[in-house]
Amino acid sequence: MIKIALLFPGQGSQYNMMGKALYESSPEVREIFHRTNEILGYDLLGIINEGNLEKLTRTEYAQPAIFAYSYAIFQSICKEKKFFPSFMAGHSLGEFTALTCAEVFRYEDALRLVMERATIMQQATSDGFGGMAAINGLHPLLVEEECERVSNGEDKIVVANYNSSNQVVISGANSLVKVATENLAKIGAITIPLKVSAPFHTPYLELSNQMFQRAIAQTQMAGLKWPVISNVDAKPYYNPAEIRDRLNVQMTSAVRWKETIDYMLRQGVNTFIELGPKTALTNLIKRDFSHVRAYSYEDNYEQIMSIIDEQVAEKRPSVVSRSLGIAVCMRNENWDDAEYQKGVIEPYRKIQALGNKLEEEGREESFEDIKQAIEMLRSVFVTKKVPLEEQKERFTQIFDETKKRHLFDDFAPIMFAEKEVVNEK
Repeated sequence: MIKIALLFPGQGSQYNMMGKALYESSPEVREIFHRTNEILGYDLLGIINEGNLEKLTRTEYAQPAIFAYSYAIFQSICKEKKFFPSFMAGHSLGEFTALTCAEVFRYEDALRLVMERATIMQQATSDGFGGMAAINGLHPLLVEEECERVSNGEDKIVVANYNSSNQVVISGANSLVKVATENLAKIGAITIPLKVSAPFHTPYLELSNQMFQRAIAQTQMAGLKWPVISNVDAKPYYNPAEIRDRLNVQMTSAVRWKETIDYMLRQGVNTFIELGPKTALTNLIKRDFSHVRAYSYEDNYEQIMSIIDEQVAEKRPSVVSRSLGIAVCMRNENWDDAEYQKGVIEPYRKIQALGNKLEEEGREESFEDIKQAIEMLRSVFVTKKVPLEEQKERFTQIFDETKKRHLFDDFAPIMFAEKEVVNEK
């Protein structure tokens, strides 16, 4: 079974004229960029195409540009193909793209968030103060020790991204980044300065982070259409409240990218597709996991379309897998920890184990398996206090997508019977 994760890159992947071919070939993409220009109040595509990479690298332009282009790629593919990503994840800025594609944010709202984020991050430090560099070939602990050694009372550097088994990114005062990269190169590291204009994911952004929290608090969020993995702790989001909490600290926290990929692999993901400029995330996966299929939109468009066709041609998703996906995506209105643990977490883990077992054994789900999945999802709905009409819509969606509507009458009593939340404090 093909299990796809969509990946969205962050700042540093920008380049002049990115997206030009897609823009010229797609009326839908042109409309996205026209809306983007209206919201931003300037010609973003003009900045992308004018050839001034130094200007495009500035955070205030790079982040909206990468976000808009990545989102446009996703929309163009969705228009052509109907497929079922198991997970989405984005690197730093890319997490906002992932959440937008998962329909947590409306595009217009997300773009305003990205614009606000970029502006306050750009203003976090004076020009030339902050820098970042990728460190390849050393264990992360060695890099952490070097960061602690060269940091002092006034200036500091930290590990900002844990990208792969042999790549981390350091971030902080530019003078210290240069010293650390020189020292690490002497003991075998391959170092690469990054095209960024501020020390992202460091304590230097604490004031910016506080300002951004206010913007997040004012932005409307919906339930997730597909699971998205958080940069902060490499775990899936379950509801908008969790999204808000983790985005509130994302700007100053390290990006746990290696752990994010590891988590998705443990969930059975076997195909990663990078949607955005360049191939940075694809390359990281290929270096760590030679057995996993990883493709970037810009280098592997035809292969990606072929893989999506393969997935569509496969058997329909199971009731078990779709129940898991919908359970994750539903918004929560119940803040009692004991009820949430018993009514959401415990049944979710049981049905997740069942799904893994079915995949390992390579067998179809049985009537009893389907019944367990439905009971689990019903428990989640009731505990999260999902309105009955929305429950009915979601169950109908599952049976339509899995082509098991003929079983609907058998499960109707389970799905729509009154059920009380068990509270065992």
